[in-house]
Amino acid sequence: MTSEAGQALVLTLSVWFLFVYGSYIVSELIAGRTGFVMELPLDVPAVLLVALLAHILYPVAVHVVGKPPAYRWLVMFGASALVSLPQSAINIVENWMLGVIPALDDRYIAMIRHRFGRSFLSHLYMSFANGALLMFLIEARRRQEQGVVLARAELLAARERANALRLQLNPHFLFNTLNSISSLIVTRRPDDADEMISRLSDFLRLSLNGDPSELVALTEEFAALETYLAIETVRFGSRMAVEMELPRALEGAPVPSFILQPLVENAVKYGVARSKGEVTVRIAATEEAGLLVLTIADDGNAAPDAKAAQGFGIGLENIRERLASRYGAAAGLALEQRPDGFTSTVTIPLTPSVIPA
Repeated sequence: MTSEAGQALVLTLSVWFLFVYGSYIVSELIAGRTGFVMELPLDVPAVLLVALLAHILYPVAVHVVGKPPAYRWLVMFGASALVSLPQSAINIVENWMLGVIPALDDRYIAMIRHRFGRSFLSHLYMSFANGALLMFLIEARRRQEQGVVLARAELLAARERANALRLQLNPHFLFNTLNSISSLIVTRRPDDADEMISRLSDFLRLSLNGDPSELVALTEEFAALETYLAIETVRFGSRMAVEMELPRALEGAPVPSFILQPLVENAVKYGVARSKGEVTVRIAATEEAGLLVLTIADDGNAAPDAKAAQGFGIGLENIRERLASRYGAAAGLALEQRPDGFTSTVTIPLTPSVIPA
């Protein structure tokens, strides 16, 4: 039984035992009658059966949550009326067993119909109120869950933005870039230095303006990666080659901002920087069965050490959480350690969506 179903059962039992039966006992005591004590062996099982029948309204409440108000109340009223019929029958049988109704035959049909009608009306009131409380409970839980999911998504977005800025403004990255610019100036290559400064400015502007909580066109994500890789290419020279494949039909596909950059940075950090020979970093986008498949692969043969792998794992977990918070189980991240390199694959729906409530 789920937590919500358990709470619904406790609420229903409380309604019938504490409110209905409890108010009956209090009224009897106020009137100075104590005969209900002798009826407890029959009353308690009867109230329990009536309460369990009322709990049938829980799946009805689950069904109508989120539906238009008129539909919700109409369906709940109809279900309450149906539940009230067997509840009233239990009440009639209990009255017969207590001797209130002498016999369940045609001689007392008028008395039976009268008591059944009164019982049905009172049970309908209480069952409908019970159903309304269940709908309130479920809607409150749904809103709470939605609020938690939204708050979690906002927290992840804020964390990712901070991580993105931390990585993009990494002192080592800036130091290496500025050192490369200085080397270009010293070797009298002012045009190349000017281009390097321009690329660094573009990259920093994209980093500061980008919001990880937003969706951007895939072409914008590739442009940011291209700017970053252009800077790293100057740093590594002929040791690093870049291949980017973005079909025209996928250029406008919406993706979470900065979703690929941690993977590309790891490809450079672990695949290029730790290899002695030339390494190719390839970024490709394809469509498979309604999914956007984004692949980042390198052919470097340097395996990350335990410390590096730990940092890599934090970045991967962050990506998985961002994908889950926006797409649920429809998106994913797959990793493959190959003999000749490493591949990261991100799959997301081509149509943007959020986790259903």
